[in-house]
Amino acid sequence: MKMRLTPTDGWTLGRVVVVGILAVGIGALVIADPPSLLIANAFGPKKGEPKFIAASNAFGSSGAVRLQVRMPGELFDFPLDISGADASPPYVWVKAEDSSAVMEPHTMTGTTVKAPVLPGFYRLALVTADGRKVIDSILVGVMVPFSTKLGSTLNGYKIGRYRWERFGGDASPPPVGFLQVLAEDSDMPVSAHLRLGVFVTHDQQDVWPKYIALDPRILDKIELVLADLGVKDFEMPMDVSSGFRTPLYNRTVPRAAGDSRHQYGDAADLAIDVDGDGRVTFADALAVARSVERVEHRHPELVGGLGLYGNRGTSPYVHIDVRGKPSRWRG
Repeated sequence: MKMRLTPTDGWTLGRVVVVGILAVGIGALVIADPPSLLIANAFGPKKGEPKFIAASNAFGSSGAVRLQVRMPGELFDFPLDISGADASPPYVWVKAEDSSAVMEPHTMTGTTVKAPVLPGFYRLALVTADGRKVIDSILVGVMVPFSTKLGSTLNGYKIGRYRWERFGGDASPPPVGFLQVLAEDSDMPVSAHLRLGVFVTHDQQDVWPKYIALDPRILDKIELVLADLGVKDFEMPMDVSSGFRTPLYNRTVPRAAGDSRHQYGDAADLAIDVDGDGRVTFADALAVARSVERVEHRHPELVGGLGLYGNRGTSPYVHIDVRGKPSRWRG
């Protein structure tokens, strides 16, 4: 996906305009306000009403991640601080596509909520005296469990078989589940600069729904790299050429590792015009690689693979992932 990162007046984290050049049906993204402001604006203080503030861990280390992934019916602490109320308000889940409610109101236990039981993308809405308040800065993706996959397919979508399925043993375990992506979901922002469709496998163009693995930590790492590179200073075109790959599709990619991290949803290939000269060169890729090293030094919880490509006849780009241990290579 090609996009152009441009500054805005009075730029702050989360207030970045992204103008996308259409690729594989993926569009553009404008984030108008940082997450904390989105919630503060939605829940303006009113005498006698509770106050809702995003918890400090809601948006990753970058402050720019919008997505959380959960299993069906999972109990989890929603990242929300509530004050000015004797009890937590009732909540409902609403569809991210049209804000229609998908359940009867439930009452929080502290900030603990129960994820919807059906796969899809949802937002939490709190039921107050003034009506339903949708927290639109946090997207919750409910996965289809891996165990639902039958052989090489999931609900008719061709995924293939992971090495763990074929060989077991020391092979990397497969993703615990997959996000179900409808055609209308592709433009959903999953971070300040990235849309969901960026991470969809490039084959089976006309097959919907699609299924992807996506680890929010890779979103966090990309956003931290962009911040480190200083996207606020000048226009910086970026191409995310590869997010999730099904094992089936991965076998068709030249020189792809048989156990590529792209199959696990925690990797991405980035080509960024760092110097803004209108083309991506090996020098740009080297600058991105150095940025990744700095980010990993500051955030060891996001350590992973770093592959530098483009000095052997290929287009320059950098592979990054969050596999949990350092790995370095040249391609």
